[in-house]
Order: sequence, then C-alpha cells, then structure tokens
Amino acid sequence: MLMTRRTLLQSSMAAAAAASFGMPTFAQGKPMVVNMFGGRWENDWRNSVLPNFAKQINRKVDLDIGLGMGWVSNFRAAGPENPPFSVVMLNERYTAMLRDDGYFETLTPELVPNLADVIAPARLKDDTAVTGMLAPLVLGYRTDLVSEKPRGWADLWHERFRGQLGLYAITNSAALMMAMWAGKHFGSGYDDIDTAVKKFQELKPFPQLGYSAQLTPLLTQGQIAVAPIDVGEISTMQSQGVPVDYVIPEEGMFVFDHSFSLLKHGADKQDGAKYIDFVLSPETQAWMAKNWLIAPTNKTVELPPEVQKWPLSQDQVSKATRFDWTAANKISAALSDQWARNI
Repeated sequence: MLMTRRTLLQSSMAAAAAASFGMPTFAQGKPMVVNMFGGRWENDWRNSVLPNFAKQINRKVDLDIGLGMGWVSNFRAAGPENPPFSVVMLNERYTAMLRDDGYFETLTPELVPNLADVIAPARLKDDTAVTGMLAPLVLGYRTDLVSEKPRGWADLWHERFRGQLGLYAITNSAALMMAMWAGKHFGSGYDDIDTAVKKFQELKPFPQLGYSAQLTPLLTQGQIAVAPIDVGEISTMQSQGVPVDYVIPEEGMFVFDHSFSLLKHGADKQDGAKYIDFVLSPETQAWMAKNWLIAPTNKTVELPPEVQKWPLSQDQVSKATRFDWTAANKISAALSDQWARNI
C-alpha cells in the first residue's frame, strides 16, 4: 500500500500520541513470539514482565498460550528445520521429547551471559536447556481436617488419610513423578510401573485433577484434606484465610521444572538467546520469586524477606528429587495405559 501524505501524517500523530501516554513504540517488523501458560501466568507475564523485554530488544513480543503436549505437537508438525518460534519454554518432560529429536542449540555463556550464574542442577542435558522457572511441589493439608499432618509421600498410604486425598491425573508431570517415586519406593525402581499402579489402586477412590489450580477449590471447600500441590497455591489459599499448611516431604520435594531452550533453526535466534538471558536475569528471577513463589535458579538472587519462609532457597532446591525425563518418557505410554485401565 502506498503511503500518502494523509496516512504519513496520521502515523506521525499516532506515534506522538503513544509517546505522550507513555506507550512504547517499536521498530517495524514481524513480532517475536514466545510461549507461556494461560491464566494468571499469561496475565502477569504479558502485563508485568514482557514489556521490559520488548523495550530491551525494541520489538513487539507476542505470546503463544497453551500447554506442553500441544506445543510439542506443533513443533513436530513443523519439523526441526522450520520451528514455529525460536525459543521455547516447556516442562522438562516435554523438553526431553524435542531434545531427543535434535531441535535445540547448545547454550553457552557467550550466547546467554546469565547462564554463568545459574545453579548446577538448572543446566540440563549438555546445556540444551536451562531451568528458568522452578516451582516446588510439596504436600498440602487442611489443618482443621487431619488429626496428624503428613510427613512424606509414603504417608499418603496411611489409613488416616483414606478418602481424603486429591491427586493429579496421569497427564500431569506430577502424577508421573509420583508414580516413578512409588515404583522405586515400593518396588524395584523408577520403571516398575506394575508396582506403581498397584499402589495407587490402593488409594481409590480419589479425584484426579489436571493441574494445581484444580486442586485448590477442593482443598478450599474441604472436599479433600491432603494433596501434592505447588507452594504458590498454598500461599493463595492462606491469603484467603483457608486453614491450610504444607510440609516438605521427608523423602524430598519434587519440582515442576520449566526449562527454556533455543531452537537451532529458529528465525529469531539472536533475540531468542536474549530472551533466555532476560528470564535468567536477577531482576526477572526475583520478580518470579516474589509474585509466583518460583525458586530462583540464578544464584546471585537474594530472596525478598516476604518469601523466605517458602522452600525456594538454593539449598532446598538443589536437594529436590529430580527425574531423568528421557527415561521417564520411555515408560509414560505403558504407565498411562495401565493407569487408565486400573485407576
């Protein structure tokens, strides 16, 4: 379309108006796309975090909202040579699927300077991914509904909690982690799915929820009294006056490990590397700790006083039970099939 004198004037006036109202103006070109979960994740990231990154690269940044398997399907449909965007955030379970197909660039401190300050457990699989968002998974319980609080994961099988449990559906990484833990604790190893399924059969009936925010209403309403859940949901309930507390399981807490990777053949590799560096920056990591109770993986971050009571410290995070997701993905189909038929 030809730029007429009128449209040129209108464009100039719009830019001046944006500047006068403090609205950012960016260089022309195709927006960069990054991905994020929906709900409060999307709203907070879009409104409080992304504007700072957009200013840094002088470019509009759009969000692709979804969930792990959906993004993996989109990347696989496009193929390694033509990824839908250049940097991706996934739960490590799903990162492993694309890593094993050769999608990712090796991250270095030259590409991502803040990588040098990341704790060792957050640098994943030959630096093909880095944990940028780490959410502790603990045992939450209603203080008014249980006579004795749980001590660890094995207590879920105690008679005093019979009929009071809420658990994740097997489609959630937390359920897969718990099944692998049960296979090792009660059976022969993480891949002992027969034992894991048999043990969870013993807990029936119990509601199975897709994600943490679906467990929160059940705890709030007292329909369940004990559940594995991330600490952010515990904080939300406590702020609303719900009589709920948590324990770090004596066998070790689990973590939702959201990792960031750079695509080898992404069209925006340079800005993609800058985005990972931005996520790992002390400022962004401190913001996530304060607003989301996400444990910082940048070791230079000092936790704000108001969040120091939560299990977000480097020492606590480094002691968390971690899983090999490449190995986990090899058993997930058989586990899901047995789970669906028996639980």
